[in-house]
Amino acid sequence: MSKKVNEQTEKLTINVNHVDLGKIDLLIENGFFSNRSDFIRTSIRNELNKNDKYLEEKIVSQSFVLGIAKYHKSDFEAYLKDNKLMEMKYIGLLWIDQEVSLEIMKQTVKSINVKGTVIASKEIKDYYGL
Repeated sequence: MSKKVNEQTEKLTINVNHVDLGKIDLLIENGFFSNRSDFIRTSIRNELNKNDKYLEEKIVSQSFVLGIAKYHKSDFEAYLKDNKLMEMKYIGLLWIDQEVSLEIMKQTVKSINVKGTVIASKEIKDYYGL
């Protein structure tokens, strides 16, 4: 069965104390934000912007790739054919198609480091500690 995936967002659940939630609702009621999700998204963006220089340095120094990457069996077969071993380092979404076996992954992928979301078989996630 195919799992429907939103490639743009990931649902996040947080616990907020009652007083903070009340303050958020007061801001919403007075037109600062359209709803709680708008407040949370804006707050996250503001924090990320505030720390942008640090994040950029880490992303570059640790050689992360930003964005969405989707791999199919043929991608790993090409690495296998070229006798290449890769280290996958992503910030965003890493999607490894369900047709990809753990065996071909073991032969072509040394390590996987993802900050964000990973879509892959349970077997692959377990093997790489995702």
